[in-house]
Amino acid sequence: MALLTSQQISRLSVGLLSRSLVLPSTVSRISGAEYTGPNGGTITVSVPQPGTAREQATPGATITYDDVTETPVNVSLSHLYHAKRITAEEMTYELVNFGAQILAVQVDAVARGAEDELAAAMNGLTSKGDFALSATDADTIATLLEARQALTEANVPSGDRFLAVSADIATRLLTVEGFRSVDQAGDNSALRDATIGRLYGFTIVESNGLDAGTAVAYHRSGFAFANRAPAGVAYATDTAVFSEGGISLRHIFQGQPDILSDASVVSTFAGAAVVDAGRVFKLTTAVS
Repeated sequence: MALLTSQQISRLSVGLLSRSLVLPSTVSRISGAEYTGPNGGTITVSVPQPGTAREQATPGATITYDDVTETPVNVSLSHLYHAKRITAEEMTYELVNFGAQILAVQVDAVARGAEDELAAAMNGLTSKGDFALSATDADTIATLLEARQALTEANVPSGDRFLAVSADIATRLLTVEGFRSVDQAGDNSALRDATIGRLYGFTIVESNGLDAGTAVAYHRSGFAFANRAPAGVAYATDTAVFSEGGISLRHIFQGQPDILSDASVVSTFAGAAVVDAGRVFKLTTAVS
């Protein structure tokens, strides 16, 4: 086995990671630099509230001054990791490709864990509408138009609207006549791979992080996702912090001579929250 340095591992991890995350690419991102403090640190996002225009009915009349208000939304980070102890026997006799046999599993686990922070925020929403238990084009269309109308009536901008769906809802949508595929030539991104089409102004993405029978219609600003790599450590034999596509991780490779083993750890901080419930509309499948 050709041993890799942590920097080489980082370059391999980037490719694995870019194919692992979907939902974070569709929402607002909070820079990791905005977080300080210990594990579980929290940042407060201030969400401006709409104002109302007034009319000066008579020229020269005294006008009314209004407050500009903001609603605080807290986003907390969780420390997610995957750790593997590699014995001397494994390193000598079993490992052929460290990246494929060890690192791929670790990066996939941590990347999915980061995305699951956002998926959990979506799954935790209260449903505002239902698809019929038995799928028909008429019901699917009517239900999606209900979500579209709700977002429009909430003054949600027409651009940057997404519909994240579970696998079974994706199948339901793909049977609808008139469903339009997205031309993604030249776009080699995780979002492209997960995008199954466009309908009624929504870019529709499929995610296994969502509960079965779930679809979430939202504007990008409806959710916030935060991510940062943990700080480097002095005790590691080899360490690297790397970032690609907005997701940051740290890899540590540490020798443990007292037990004749090595430790490989991939970790990240990640968190998500609903920022504006008015810009989100959750749909679920009716139960019998």
